[in-house]
Amino acid sequence: MNWNWNWNNMQVAESSVIACVGNVYQAAYDPILWPEAVESLRMLFDGSRACLVRIGPERRPDDLIAPNNDPAFQGRYIAEFADEPNIIEQAVARAEVGSAYSDLRFIGRETLRSSRLWNEWMAPQDMYGGLTCKLASAGQSTWFFDVQRGRCQTSFDAADLDLMRTLAPHLSRAIEISRQTRIAQLVSTSLSHLPFAVMAVDAGLRILASNAAAEQILSDRDSGLSQRRGVLATSDVQSTIKLQRLVVASCAAESGSLPGLGGDLLVVPPAQTNDSAGLAISVGPSLGAGVPTHALEPCAVVIARRLSQQLPAGFDDAIAQVFELTPQEARVGAAIAAGQSLKQAADLIGIRVSTARTHLGRIFSKTGTRQQSQLVALLRSVQVALPRK
Repeated sequence: MNWNWNWNNMQVAESSVIACVGNVYQAAYDPILWPEAVESLRMLFDGSRACLVRIGPERRPDDLIAPNNDPAFQGRYIAEFADEPNIIEQAVARAEVGSAYSDLRFIGRETLRSSRLWNEWMAPQDMYGGLTCKLASAGQSTWFFDVQRGRCQTSFDAADLDLMRTLAPHLSRAIEISRQTRIAQLVSTSLSHLPFAVMAVDAGLRILASNAAAEQILSDRDSGLSQRRGVLATSDVQSTIKLQRLVVASCAAESGSLPGLGGDLLVVPPAQTNDSAGLAISVGPSLGAGVPTHALEPCAVVIARRLSQQLPAGFDDAIAQVFELTPQEARVGAAIAAGQSLKQAADLIGIRVSTARTHLGRIFSKTGTRQQSQLVALLRSVQVALPRK
């Protein structure tokens, strides 16, 4: 494509446009570069001012990126104009996402120049007419780019508006990339501070990524979970086999198969301490349907949490609520989760073993488990949601 526009006998070369688009996409992945990208766009349009703005709730100073603005005026915009409807933002709200327009025509020259925003904020900064592009909307937030020309400059013409419309898809795409990158960073940061071990593993149990809590558990030789040459393993062969089956099902490792729902596993460490009841492990698919995976092999998420031998207060009430158990079933389930045998549970509660066995069968049905080890792992996972004393 040949990008050349005539601005008052000035040529805008294709190389300049490509350089600006490159700056925008670089900023999409590194927000520190947004001021530089906005400044390159201002220069491309020969503008007096340019800004990238988010409008919506909870405004912050960095929601207005205007690299060559007076800091005092920029702070004043957030303090005085951001929390009340102003004529520029009302126009953006009416526009379609991806559209570009001249503010003098879309709003009206006289309407714009009679507004408080123009008289007290725009005109003092030599902003006498601009082009605006509505880039994206998500929830209550909207993003737009605006470039202005000053009092002594020639107004933007049709060629300038065509250039803005050509750049609009790239700006919109860059904002979406920036949002998704930031969301991914927030999730990653949040995961690193969770009290659970979180790991991404492939179908061969090779660890692809892990958070700080996972590193702590893997480095503890008595935790029941370890890594050997980057491959996840439990303290016994049978548990490792069960773990791999859950991971393989979640990874959909076999061609054409659908991802499984994963499952739960209780891993008992080889040398239990007085307060250690092992690790409750949950496995599930890492990606939702329709997410491209061409740059990543199939993988699953493994979440592990240390369990205390001493169950927290209110444990039976919690599992009753989560799994819709009767009070008697919950007491049997809590006793089993605490390491009691069925006979010990019956004696503790004061019922017959046959009655306890009936309750246990109903608990299996309601929790969707078949083996007592699965049941214990699932019930103990409820500890995660209970307050620790």
